[in-house]
Amino acid sequence: MQNYSHIKNAHHFTHVAMATLFDFIIVHESKDYAQQVIWECIKEIDRLENELSRFKPNSDISRINNLKLGEKIVLSVDAFNCISRSIELYKETHGAFNIACGALLKCWLNPDYILKNPTDDEVESALMKSRIENIVLHSEDFSIEILEEGTVMDLGAFGKGYAIDSVADILNEWNIECALLSAGRSSIKAIGAPEGFSGWQISISNPAKQNQVIKTFSLADISIGASGLSKGNHIISTLTGKPVERNEGSWAFFHNTADADAFSTAFMILENDLISGLAEKHNQLSAVVYENNSKKIYEFGSLPPSAGVA
Repeated sequence: MQNYSHIKNAHHFTHVAMATLFDFIIVHESKDYAQQVIWECIKEIDRLENELSRFKPNSDISRINNLKLGEKIVLSVDAFNCISRSIELYKETHGAFNIACGALLKCWLNPDYILKNPTDDEVESALMKSRIENIVLHSEDFSIEILEEGTVMDLGAFGKGYAIDSVADILNEWNIECALLSAGRSSIKAIGAPEGFSGWQISISNPAKQNQVIKTFSLADISIGASGLSKGNHIISTLTGKPVERNEGSWAFFHNTADADAFSTAFMILENDLISGLAEKHNQLSAVVYENNSKKIYEFGSLPPSAGVA
């Protein structure tokens, strides 16, 4: 998070959850009031982590990943909504965003996100387990079942984005009109604009060279989802069964953070014509993509106002 100490009545808070750092700047004349709000936000994040994190053994996601064929479990409202929306986004992104990808990720990556060298048969088996069609939701009772043993669900950044959006709802209930919310610096929501500014200044950087700023935006009432290869080739496409190499970084701008995270993941995988088509379909969606080989920067849709170019 950038230094916003120059902003009047800005209060900075952090919290570790969902295997990442949540970073909040709340603008309010009363620090005590801001602390009360953040306490409610932290409780909400921790509650969602216990439902959505695959690292929590009793979370809904972990319970799904331990299902056997023929078994069903009833989900919380939040888990059901996340999975339901993720399935919709799978269809919208031509299959590029896929929360059923866990088996393929495990096939290609060790726990330190270092690429393994799986055989063709191992990849084919993992792909069968990574089909979104393996997940069946029942809206009448909020239950779920799987149709392929070994299917592993991973909400990834979508869960963190969902938590950021839930925090924004709490801030709205507490009449906080100006804030900047971040989870791992890759799921960001700008609410309102600080006094004297048109928006929050947010920079995007080359994933391979973090000190190389690509562009700086002035953001108000919009979210960013960011994906990239700064950790190595850890994004595996269920469309090809292989690690992503064409794009090095992607940033999606949308009105909610969870969807922005999903789109940014998809944009690491999709060809430019499909990204352009999605930006045209959703008039609030825009994107920046940094191509790996050519080192070209592509822009899609109507991007937020620029606050200067490096």
